[in-house]
Order: sequence, then structure tokens, then C-alpha cells
Amino acid sequence: MMNIQGAASAYGLSRDDAAALSDLVEVYEAVAPRNRLLDDYYESERRPPSIGIDNIPDNVDPGVKCDWARKAVTSVSERVRMDGFVFEGDYEDEALARVLAANDLNGAFNRHVASELTHGCMFATVQRDGAGVSVRMHSAETSAAIWDTAAGRIGSGFVIADTAKFDWSPRPVPSQVNLHLPGRVVVLLRTGPVHWAAETLPTPLDRPMMEAFSFRATGTKPFGETRITPTVRYLVDEVERTLRYMAVSSAFYATPQRYIMGLTDEQFDAMVGDKWKTLIGSLLLATRDDDGNVPQPGQFSANSPQPYIEAIQTYAKLFSGATGVPLNSLGIVQDNPSSAEAIDAQREDICTAAEDCIEANRVSMRSVALMAMAVEGNTTIDGLTDEQKTVMPHFKNPRTPSLASTADAMVKIAGVLEGFSQTREFLTGMGFEAAEVESIRSQLRRAQARSTALATAQAALAQRQDGNQVSDGGISGTA
Repeated sequence: MMNIQGAASAYGLSRDDAAALSDLVEVYEAVAPRNRLLDDYYESERRPPSIGIDNIPDNVDPGVKCDWARKAVTSVSERVRMDGFVFEGDYEDEALARVLAANDLNGAFNRHVASELTHGCMFATVQRDGAGVSVRMHSAETSAAIWDTAAGRIGSGFVIADTAKFDWSPRPVPSQVNLHLPGRVVVLLRTGPVHWAAETLPTPLDRPMMEAFSFRATGTKPFGETRITPTVRYLVDEVERTLRYMAVSSAFYATPQRYIMGLTDEQFDAMVGDKWKTLIGSLLLATRDDDGNVPQPGQFSANSPQPYIEAIQTYAKLFSGATGVPLNSLGIVQDNPSSAEAIDAQREDICTAAEDCIEANRVSMRSVALMAMAVEGNTTIDGLTDEQKTVMPHFKNPRTPSLASTADAMVKIAGVLEGFSQTREFLTGMGFEAAEVESIRSQLRRAQARSTALATAQAALAQRQDGNQVSDGGISGTA
């Protein structure tokens, strides 16, 4: 959790804005422990809690980790990829294109999707930055918001916009906090360890310039749900605990415990002095004792690691059922290779989760685009043109079909839909990159323009020749 102590008492902050910020800070501090817990599981830094039977000392730590919590997130986030904006009628908005390029909005969104799936939500803010428009993505670790149920959007929110290292701070701390409220954004700048200064800036919209991106939001959970559910966390704990047991058991299996009875005092002292050398020695020499008895060596039977392997496979099946992650993505290799249809069926749940994420994010990103164009044009959303209001974000297909199958489908569609082969969708489906698509379309437009000009010139020439023939015929008739 970022330390923003004293921000609610910033110099220049009105009483109402201070109350709104205090409520947001309270929300931020309340969810911070949960966010840290989810981050620990995502980074595989959470040690499994005790189950009440601690039969392995704490100093015996093989350092085993299980990254299944990360897999639950990335299996979906890797299929959610934004690919720009589109408008109806092949309209292109130069203002939005500038915003998209200046803020690397596609890349910023794609980088933050994993955070959305980890914490359940992420946020985007829009505001004027100098002569341009700034659009920034923020994770739940550096922001907080309160939902306005009646309006169906964020009622108020804040983001930690910048961090810096001061003389009095051993590490970077928040240096700027932006409080987003309807019709205004309050910029709070840190002036000391617990001192801040506030400046209120108006915005063209009567809503906070902050949008929530929530995964599978509900009426009671407007900020979504995490992919690292309690079931996922329990199974990750069990797998790490089992891996620890297996590591200890494997050590005993590799070097089983042995014993020797009937040693003399000298032999006992010699073997105690270097147990490892005695254990791995290829030849053990011992003499009879005074009574003529020889030492009797023995070995305790060691447990096989197979039961632990079977337990991990069971946990993997439970995890796959809870998250939709295929078993082969968890490192569980089946004896009989699956067919292509079976592999597609295994990925169905993951693709459905990715589609849910895309549908929710499409609505939120459209709101961000509308706000960005409104700020760029210094107007309201109602003041945008009809073409601008048709904006819609474009996402790649989460099912990631092969290039061959996609190209085959594009060719078949082009055969029944006239003009489809000239569209971006056709060229993209054929495997061309965005830059290649624009280059091809530009060349096609130039070729079409030349063809049209040539056809016009030929028609004009033919018309002129026909006119000359008629004129000559009229002169001959008069003569």
C-alpha cells in the first residue's frame, strides 16, 4: 500500500473534497491487505499456512514454489488483446489517433489486463496534459473508487499519478495524487512527509474522468471478481505443501537411513565422526568385538515419491475444473495425446472467460475514447459528431485460430461478400501486420485511383472521337 498520509488535509482542499478523499482513502486502506495477498499468490511469494501438523522443521525449506495462481490469470489475459478503435462508415478520427499514439493506449491496456484479472478491476483516467490529452491506466494497487449505483459508473475516485524520492524518504513515495470528481479533478502535490497542496482544475464533463474496467462485475460487486479465488488459493497452498513433503521424502529416498548394531566403541566413534563418508563409502570395514560378534548393518525402508505425484495430479484436476486451465498447461502430460477437437474443448472455459473480459472492457474502453475525444475537442460527449459517437474498441479473437484456418475463412467470405477483400479485416485475417495492412490499402487506393483516371480519360477520348466523326459527317452531307 502506498503511503498518502495527510493528503485529506491538503492545503487548498475544500471541505467537501476533503470528505470525498477521506472516504476514498478509507476504501483504499480496507482493500490493501487483500490486494497484497493476491499479489503474493500471483508472484508465488505466499508461504502455505500451517494446518496444525508441523512435522517438518521451519529450517528445512527446499524453496518449492507453485505458479498456478499466475497461470489462472495469464491463461485469460494472454487472450485479451486490444487492437485499436474502429468507426462506422470507415471514418477515421485524427484526434483519437493522436491520443492513441501519444499514450500507447493499446500497449498500456494490454499490460494492465493481468492486474485487472488479479484484483478484479483496474482503472483508466483521462485529463488534459499540456496541449494534448493524457490517458493513463492504473491498477487497484495505486487507485481506489466508489461506485455510483444510480449513475452506473464511478462516483468518485483517486489515483496515485506519480512517485518520487525525497531527502526524508529512503524509497520513492507518492508525490502526486489526482482526485477525480464530477466536473473537476483535484491535483494534490506532496510538499512534505505529511503535507500536501491541492489545486482544482475543471473538466468538460459532469462525471469523473475515471473509468473502471471490471472482470465479471455484478450488481453487488461492481468492481468485479478476481481469478485468484479462494479455491485457487487453497489448491496452490496444498500443492506447495505437497511439493515440500515430496522434496523431503525424496531426500530420504535418495539417501535412506541406515543403522549398524554391534559396533565397538572405537568403531562407533570413527563412524560418528564422518557419517556422510560412511554412508556413501563403497566398502565398510569392521572387525569382530571381544566376544567374536560382527556388526549387523541394516537400512530403513524409504517412502516412494509416487503418492505425492498422484496427489499433485489430483490437485491439478481440481484446479483445472475450477479455472478452466487445461491440464497440459499445468505440466500434467496425458499418456494418450489429445486430438485437436479435444484440445479446443479443453480451452472452451478459458475462451469464455476471455470473451467475458473483452465484452466488459469494450464498454469501458469506449467510454474512455469518448472522454478523450471530448477533452481533445474541448466539448462534452453530446457535442461530439455522430461519426465520433460510433467509436468502438477492437480486440483480437480470443480463440486465437490458426493463420491457415483464418485465411481460408476470409477467402470464403470474400467470395460471397463483394468488396470484402479490400477491407482491413480481410488483410488482417490473411496474416498481415497493421503497418502492412495500411501500406497495402494505400497502394490499392492509388491503383484504383489510377484505374479510374485512366477509364475516365479513355471515355473522354472515345467521346471526343465520336464527336469528330459526327462533325465530319455533317460537313460532308452539306457539301
